[in-house]
Amino acid sequence: MITSIMVPGTLMPMPEDLSPAAVMRRLERGQSVFIPSSTRHIVLTLFLALIIGFGLLVAFIWITAGTISEGRSWWLIIANLRMWAFVVGIIGCLVVAPIGVVLRLRRREALVLSPAGVALARHGRVLPGTLLPWHDISEVVFERAVSRGPKVLAYILTEEATRRLRGRGLNPRIVVRSGFVLNHRRLHPILVAAHARFTVHTQGRQ
Repeated sequence: MITSIMVPGTLMPMPEDLSPAAVMRRLERGQSVFIPSSTRHIVLTLFLALIIGFGLLVAFIWITAGTISEGRSWWLIIANLRMWAFVVGIIGCLVVAPIGVVLRLRRREALVLSPAGVALARHGRVLPGTLLPWHDISEVVFERAVSRGPKVLAYILTEEATRRLRGRGLNPRIVVRSGFVLNHRRLHPILVAAHARFTVHTQGRQ
């Protein structure tokens, strides 16, 4: 069952129109909006990981074969930290990434917005403990987490929420997961609008 705290009204299936105006209309009616994972994004991520993984594998084999053909010791390979970095990258791209993709496709994860806050769902059910109330969010930002890095969407927690949730190891800055049918750039105006509209509303329900 979907928890009542997450649903002020009736949960609705994902609307075809996920524009900010359409999403806000549904939220204003007390409905929750599901933004599901993008199968295309997940598959493209796997494809990229496989390309990188096979590239690392070819480079690893080429370096290893060259070392052996020159009559050098195996210890030069074993003691080389860069070669271990190759191994970690190969395992991550060719083993961990495919497993992660299969799990995510099976979980059918979704980002859920409601007048109460934002949460994660699997198979259409809100996951317990994932609700982040709007009043715990100080700001929703879309900016570079590091210089020269890509822009990412993140929640900046209030000081009170940071103190209260610190025991759970929660960072004041929470990066929003990617891989949904709406990318971070398209999600940003929706989250900003919902946060502005419902922060006072959720505070009044405490």
